[in-house]
Amino acid sequence: MNKNYNKNTEIELKLFNQIEKNKNHSQRSISKELNIALGLSNALIKKFLSKGFLKLSQAPMKRYFYYITPRGLVEKAKLTTEFITSSLDFYNKIRNQYEKEFYKIKKQKPSKIILIGISEFTEIAILAAKITEVKIDYIAESNLKKKKFCDIPIKTNINEFLNLKQKVFFVLSSQKGISNFMTKIPKNRHLVKPDFLLLS
Repeated sequence: MNKNYNKNTEIELKLFNQIEKNKNHSQRSISKELNIALGLSNALIKKFLSKGFLKLSQAPMKRYFYYITPRGLVEKAKLTTEFITSSLDFYNKIRNQYEKEFYKIKKQKPSKIILIGISEFTEIAILAAKITEVKIDYIAESNLKKKKFCDIPIKTNINEFLNLKQKVFFVLSSQKGISNFMTKIPKNRHLVKPDFLLLS
């Protein structure tokens, strides 16, 4: 299931959830709550009304009461299943890629393994490391005041690792702020870039 489809499913689920929380909405307030463009909000509402997922009655001040129909509840259950399945597939794909990379690294007997960046992917990388029995020595992250993440020490200055003579592997685990780290790591260092990060 592609990423755009998954994102659309997530937005539609959020719309259902928002209407369940509060039936009294304007299309502008729905746009704001879902953090999407007003035009997309209008299009989604029209789509849901035309398919019989919602019904509405007009309220004062150009607001509307939206109600989820029985047909809409069936659609919401279907979207929930699709979204969970897609998310799990994506999670498994990421974990498998990290496992594959860690098995390769393990064969080369590294002195240190350093994850670069903290994101949801970092947590999956740490899990994959445990599965493959690989030790993560540090996480390099310049924008965090914590000293540890998932019980792994955090280093805010990557420069201290760049001159080490041992075999050090840098494994990317975030798309945020990656360019700063990548430009600092010399070409003779081992830089692992999992495919799902879509980095050249």
